Amino acid sequence: MRKKLFGMMLVVYAASTLLFAIVLPQLGPASQNPSALDFTLTAEDLAVMSLNAVYPGITDGVSDSRDNESQQKPAESDDSAEPEVTSVRDSKDRPEQVVFGDDPAVLIVHTHATETYLPATAGNYHSTSKENSVRDVGEVLAKSLEAEGIAVVHDETLHDNPSYSSSYSRSYDTIQALLDKYPTIECVIDLHRDAIASEAAAPTVSIGGKTCGKYMYVVSTAVPTYKNNLKFVKALNKTASEEFSGFTGSVLERGYAYNQGLSDRYLLLEFGNNRNHIDDVRNTASVYGKILAKTLKAGY
Repeated sequence: MRKKLFGMMLVVYAASTLLFAIVLPQLGPASQNPSALDFTLTAEDLAVMSLNAVYPGITDGVSDSRDNESQQKPAESDDSAEPEVTSVRDSKDRPEQVVFGDDPAVLIVHTHATETYLPATAGNYHSTSKENSVRDVGEVLAKSLEAEGIAVVHDETLHDNPSYSSSYSRSYDTIQALLDKYPTIECVIDLHRDAIASEAAAPTVSIGGKTCGKYMYVVSTAVPTYKNNLKFVKALNKTASEEFSGFTGSVLERGYAYNQGLSDRYLLLEFGNNRNHIDDVRNTASVYGKILAKTLKAGY
């Protein structure tokens, strides 16, 4: 029996070695594999995977390197673990075309409200000043939506100041209070920017003759509203693809809550990155407001 078990272990070891040494390198660089951007496969990870192959469940208590991933931002406690939800905006049966009134339908907040764009490089691209920050961009987005007949509440609370730690917990409390105050809100936007360490120019696209920074959706897979949130993102990208020159956002799914259980139309948006000029990202917000308004009016 021991000989058979030992033989099985040798087979598994050889097979796993072949996989990691020959197959994985052929998958290409991380730029061709979005999931590879989220974590680094360490020696510990390989050991855990091999042990699990022989003894299923033996490493259930061993942490994976992804549990402590770097997000190119200051280290933050695991405050994306969501508190108990007391207010959730669920999907409603809605007609194909929706007419919005004076009551707020969209809430814009900023968990990391001090994030800035060029030319505001001070403080490692963080500032309490509104100009050139994500709050600046949020104001443009709010005006774009309001021009389309969508009433907006734009909260500019500095959830990441003076402490970056627990900023998601603080923004959770803000969102919860505003949803209770404005029960007509159907869509929550947590507006951020991405970050890169290099001095390289940020990518842009031309939409309607204007230079726009690119944008991305971060969708939590760890909340009950995950499927509805993802469905809403897909509807937005459909609108953008068909009616706004293909100006769609990439989608990154992550296993952190990010407060997204508070609504089933919850958008964590990253408009550009720190190397984008503020004017380009303001253009992004102006166009995106039209995309969002058209999608909401269509009943999604």
